[in-house]
Amino acid sequence: MDWRLKSSHERWLEGNLSPAVRLARQAASHDRDGTSEAGVEAELWLALMLIRLRHHDEFDRTMAGVEPAVARIGKPDQEIKLKLVQALSQGIRGGFSNVTEQARYIVDAPGEAVEGCRSFAWVILALEALRRGDLRTAGDYARRMSAESVLGNSRFPRGLTAWTLVQIEEATHGPEAVAYMVERLISTGGWIYQDLLSTEPGSAAWLVRFMMPRDDTTAQAIATAARGVCERGGDPPVLDAAACHAEGLVRHSAADLLFAATHYGDPWAAASAREDLGVMLAGHGAPAQAIAALEHALTGYLAVQSSRDAARLKRRLHRLGRTYHHARWSEESDVGIRDLTKTEIAVAELVAQGLSNTQAAGQLFISRHTVAYHLRSIFRKLQLTSRVELARTWTELHREAKQQSV
Repeated sequence: MDWRLKSSHERWLEGNLSPAVRLARQAASHDRDGTSEAGVEAELWLALMLIRLRHHDEFDRTMAGVEPAVARIGKPDQEIKLKLVQALSQGIRGGFSNVTEQARYIVDAPGEAVEGCRSFAWVILALEALRRGDLRTAGDYARRMSAESVLGNSRFPRGLTAWTLVQIEEATHGPEAVAYMVERLISTGGWIYQDLLSTEPGSAAWLVRFMMPRDDTTAQAIATAARGVCERGGDPPVLDAAACHAEGLVRHSAADLLFAATHYGDPWAAASAREDLGVMLAGHGAPAQAIAALEHALTGYLAVQSSRDAARLKRRLHRLGRTYHHARWSEESDVGIRDLTKTEIAVAELVAQGLSNTQAAGQLFISRHTVAYHLRSIFRKLQLTSRVELARTWTELHREAKQQSV
């Protein structure tokens, strides 16, 4: 391995992100025509760092050279790594539901050389399911994640994996169920925690938001750690935005939150900052400004196909007196309805017609308890909260799903 590439890996692990990128650029520059495997390996590593730091323009330029080089060399492990980088980029920019096919291809690929990529692919699949609110599938993928990706020697996403597991557990079982996991992640202050703050821009704010009702001192320490990671990493813009996001929550500063929302290179994290800004403005008695911020956040979540977050934003806006015709905001439900089983569709149709659980059970020849079970699953998948909401939206949901299948 080129000494520059080796040093780049070491700097990345130390949290010296800008030097790591600079060394990878130097290693890649020795083989710009893509004639050697070592040069392509350096460019793949550079591309992975660039997308994790949300340097989109340089990432696109790097990929324009590395994609034909990988095809020319035809080495399977490099092809897998290329698919990983492509999947991660598409997920960050346009939503993880765009990349499931690529991620599953990586998961099924043979060979020990791609174990780190395989662990990363499991994370992508778990995040995709979490974003669209399919917690059962997210949990299934989470259980398949290799323990090596969290505790082993892989350079791949131990921090991101730990955070994904925590988010899935919190969404499934509630905040108190994961409090000890979050506290342990933070209190160790180890490499996993530092890696998470370095490469997942929304994580610091998420952790601050989680800890604020429990321990203000720890919440402040997370914001301080995020700022330290930014400075040690060479002040990448995305990490500056992440630090401002965390600091804005701790300081109750709308200016910091607005700065984060407008300087993130990550659309999901930007939407998260605007949501926090809207919640803060609502708490300060500025409903018009709060609605504007939350609507902007809703648009951002829909753009990356995060239906679970979009549904939460609709509920927040509803409490502020804003409601929307379903056709305008149909993106967050279209994914969920395609995931309903045949029995769930039958239950949904009967309940939407006004039948009780007992009446629906009689028509389907199942117990009312089974109907209740399926109804809970339907509410979760479609991000609904009541039978009334199901009845109001089901006809249009069903019609739109049929139109998409034509």
